[in-house]
Amino acid sequence: MHLATYVARRLALLVFTLLVISLLISALMNLLPGDAVEVIVGNWARASGSDLAGLRASFGLDLPWYEQYVSWLAGMARGEFGDSIALHHAAMPEIIARLSNSLLLAAPAFVLAVSISLSAGVWAAIRQGTIPDSAILLFTLLGISIPAFVVGPLLIVVFSGWLHLLPASSAISSDAPVTSQILLLILPIATIVIEVLAHITRTVRGSMIQALRTPYVRMAQLKGLPPKTVVAKHALRNALAPTVTVIALNVGWLIGGVVVIEQVFSYPGIGSLLIFAIDQRDLPLLRLTVFAIAAIYCFANLIADVIHALLDPRVLHG
Repeated sequence: MHLATYVARRLALLVFTLLVISLLISALMNLLPGDAVEVIVGNWARASGSDLAGLRASFGLDLPWYEQYVSWLAGMARGEFGDSIALHHAAMPEIIARLSNSLLLAAPAFVLAVSISLSAGVWAAIRQGTIPDSAILLFTLLGISIPAFVVGPLLIVVFSGWLHLLPASSAISSDAPVTSQILLLILPIATIVIEVLAHITRTVRGSMIQALRTPYVRMAQLKGLPPKTVVAKHALRNALAPTVTVIALNVGWLIGGVVVIEQVFSYPGIGSLLIFAIDQRDLPLLRLTVFAIAAIYCFANLIADVIHALLDPRVLHG
């Protein structure tokens, strides 16, 4: 199988996956009690004698959920992404703004986490069984075991409550330049790095240990090649294949799974927008938000699959 054929098949699967996700969201939202009209203006409408049915009809909420879904899908095909009922304006600009805020956290956290975890994982694998290796294993175990909603408040207590070095809230403003708000981003970025770092480091360590035990690496060592050459050119390439997949999974989590972290630090990102859409039963906003998160997650996995295929050509022939 050629790489182009492999990518085309993965893209087809990606499109199908996104359609299934959007369909499930529409169906599940139909099971929740109430709708956006009921949540937002229900009490006011009943008190003033307004017609809720008329309001629902104006937003298309009187139609069966599957007809709403087909209408939304047709609009997406025309490039019409719909309006948020709760925000009273187009949903896409709000999602783009919130995604930009989330990327302010995700991008530096991703670079830091991957850089540190690759170095720490390789270093621990080379020194397997030593005290530094045990220390790295203990730290990563704690990082996996302690959830973000515990790590975040702990960092707030230490660096904001005790040391008074950093602000407890990360409620950034779109009017102020990012450079003036860097201090607001440090604690949430540190929380994300701790969460992501543990998974990638343990994966790199395990993959490197297996790679160092393979016959071709042992042969390279017997030939007298320098240890750095053996690790960088022979062992690391083979160890990166499973690591890339874990990194891709964490990319999806960085964008969509930071809901808890954004809530802890009062950060206006895509996660808090998702919670808002659910609370308000704002189906157009919710559907598009989930679709955007799922698209990023799927594309990250697609890139990981392509890199995996380039690192290990057996994937194309398997």
